[in-house]
This record gives sequence, structure tokens and C-alpha cells, in this order.
Amino acid sequence: MSAMAFVYPHISIIGILAAAVAQFVLGFLWYSPMTPVGKRWMDEMHMDRGDAKPGIEMLAFPVSAILAAWAVAMVIAWSGAGTLSQGILAALVVGTAAIAQAMGATVANSQSMMLGIIHISYLVIGYTIMGALVVLLG
Repeated sequence: MSAMAFVYPHISIIGILAAAVAQFVLGFLWYSPMTPVGKRWMDEMHMDRGDAKPGIEMLAFPVSAILAAWAVAMVIAWSGAGTLSQGILAALVVGTAAIAQAMGATVANSQSMMLGIIHISYLVIGYTIMGALVVLLG
């Protein structure tokens, strides 16, 4: 196998973009003050619901979603995952790194366990969706 084949296996740009959009939309809904989880997140963050307005920092989320979806697509391609369950499992393997980092950040920042659970649940659901979309649209 050549080095280029290892770095850039056949991956679906459509699958990556769909997975990134799905992750971004999930995050928008998950952390929205319109949802019970979003309200709880805001309470845990000690945020006033009236002050919840998206700012320029929101630009980081589509970029991070694309990078995460790309990583998922690469691991799926490298692993040869071809079924829905294999794609989801491969995505959860990638997501384990993000989940571990979220757990570490929760502890290091002295955040509540509820806040950590909110973040980790979002990541588990998001990576599951990304893995499914990358396989289904690949």
C-alpha cells in the first residue's frame, strides 16, 4: 500500500459534509435554550437565557464538525467498515478521544458532572450519527 493510499483512502465528500451538517445541527438543538437539555446546560454554565445569542465564536463549530467528520470518514475507510453498525463503531472509536478530552476538561475546569454528562452525551450521539451518514452516503 502506498503512503498516499494510507493517508487518503476513498472517502465520500458528500458523506463528510452531511455528517458535519448533522453534527452542527445536533449541537445547535442540543445546546439551544429552546430544549430541556439546552436549558439545563445554560443553568450549569450559569448563563442567563436572555443573553444566549450566537456570536462569532460559532464559526468554530462548523469547522470542527467538518474536521471530526473527516476523521470519522478516514477511520471508516482505513478499517474497511462497510455496514451501518461497523461505521457507527468506527465513529465511536474516533469519538472516544473527544469523549476522553471532554471528561478531562470537565474535571480540570471543576465543572459539574451534569455538565460533563451533557457534553459527553452530545458527543456520543453526534459521532453515532456521523458514522451512520458516512457509511450510508459513502
